[in-house]
Amino acid sequence: MELVVIVLNQIEYLTEILDGFMEEGLKGATVIDSAGMGHIIADHIPFFAQFADLEEDNKNNSKTIFTVVHCQQERDKAVKVVEKALGDIQKADTAFVFCVPVSFVKGITSQGCGD
Repeated sequence: MELVVIVLNQIEYLTEILDGFMEEGLKGATVIDSAGMGHIIADHIPFFAQFADLEEDNKNNSKTIFTVVHCQQERDKAVKVVEKALGDIQKADTAFVFCVPVSFVKGITSQGCGD
């Protein structure tokens, strides 16, 4: 199992991504509000505010999506959903995705990828 973490800077795509997860059979994602370090510093230290992109309020916020997947195939589905919604996530201020191994889980059912 793996924890897939998606930091979504273009929050207008959140619903599309979650809908895509459901279509792919990926369930149990958690979404939290988040903010990048640069925006937090800019908000609290006036000198740095001049370097921040202050044109849109939404630029100060992001959403972080967490989901536990059972196998590489499910992880690949999650990444594919994000890329389908956003296009090239290598572009700045879109999103980034990372995964970490999960060695223990309790409270979710183990259904997927042949388990």
